[in-house]
Amino acid sequence: METIPLSVAIITKDEEANIKACLQSVIFARQIVVVDSGSTDKTLAIAEEFGCDIYREGWHGFGAQKQIAIDSCTQPWILVVDADERIPPETAAVIKSIVASPDVATAGFTFPRKNYFQGRWIRHAGWWPDRILRLFKKVA
Repeated sequence: METIPLSVAIITKDEEANIKACLQSVIFARQIVVVDSGSTDKTLAIAEEFGCDIYREGWHGFGAQKQIAIDSCTQPWILVVDADERIPPETAAVIKSIVASPDVATAGFTFPRKNYFQGRWIRHAGWWPDRILRLFKKVA
């Protein structure tokens, strides 16, 4: 599969049940960075199968862990995802077109995020669309 100049940043701890589907959904990225804070399951073995760049770090908090992952990214564009998230094919197509375009002046993009609670999509109370910055240009 041809990859695009995109790094994906993921933080993990014991995400064996989620990580494979997550990684499959971002396989189009040239680099996938996994920062793990002490998994005792097969999370890292699965990440190794996908050729991820793996970093082992003690837990510093969500923001700090994600920053460590972002700082480890080498590609000009960075996508931040959680291990239990998936990038749908339609979103992957948009990401590919953004990264491929030399004329993109915007430095970052938000995505509407669907939040599920007890197996149900929460569409009210400000939970939809829950927009969050996920795709951005790497700062030199």
